[in-house]
Amino acid sequence: MNIDTMTILFNICLLTGFAVPILSLLTGVFGSILDMDFDLDTDHDFDGLVPFNLMSTCFALIVFGSLGRLFAPYMINTLFTVVIITLLALVSFVAYIVLYKYVIVKLKRNNPLAITSDDIVGSVGKLTLRVTKDSDGVVSVLDSTGASISYRARVCDFYKLDDTGRIDQGTEVVITGVNKVANIYYVHPLYE
Repeated sequence: MNIDTMTILFNICLLTGFAVPILSLLTGVFGSILDMDFDLDTDHDFDGLVPFNLMSTCFALIVFGSLGRLFAPYMINTLFTVVIITLLALVSFVAYIVLYKYVIVKLKRNNPLAITSDDIVGSVGKLTLRVTKDSDGVVSVLDSTGASISYRARVCDFYKLDDTGRIDQGTEVVITGVNKVANIYYVHPLYE
């Protein structure tokens, strides 16, 4: 194979690596406008020794094609060509694995569903504004992504306040109920 043939091969890898995600994006956009359900990604990964993911494969093709174009002038004989293509394949494989393991898998594990008031009841939160018998406070809870969400808090009916008449800021509390109309969560201290 001469350098021109190798350059064409690398260009095809580059174009394929860019074209598949762009086509997937366009069919997703135009498919929603035209009410079609078509996607180039399977949304399934075939786990095995090396799991298959289409977008990671496209990334590996881009790495292979771009590095191949960069090193094409150094493919002056068969030995150099074989060594360079082997190294390019190895680097592309490593890029595939790194993208899949550290980006794709973590994104697929993320549960982006919003937390509901029923999910919050029974969870532990922390008061960011104290609660008294006469005024509401603020309780913060963590959602599934670890983000802190704040809600109005009121002392629950069955909890009797101590002599101070309040639950102080920074106290860990259990959310025991919710008034969905007023969006108020009823709390009592965790360790009492």
